[in-house]
Amino acid sequence: MPTSSLLESAPNIHPLLCEHPNTDVLTATILDHLNEQTVISLDSLICLMPQYTWNQIFHTVDQLARCSKIVLRRHRFDYTLFFHPFRGITTSFLSPHYS
Repeated sequence: MPTSSLLESAPNIHPLLCEHPNTDVLTATILDHLNEQTVISLDSLICLMPQYTWNQIFHTVDQLARCSKIVLRRHRFDYTLFFHPFRGITTSFLSPHYS
């Protein structure tokens, strides 16, 4: 099995998380911190939640990113989180309407 296939995974690993992202306390806490700060580094988020491990936080952040609830960007060794820029905007505003 090639290494690249190990790194790629299905976008809907946890479909319940995509449908109900606030059912999990950790998910709700991460989204609350993002609501307060708009943009936050993963390291800052981890410092704000010492009751969780790095793996727990990153796994939840990864699932939220795969469900397009948040955007996760990597720049060298730093990860930055922010809400998806089109969150709450319907797709009708994104495509031109032809009469």
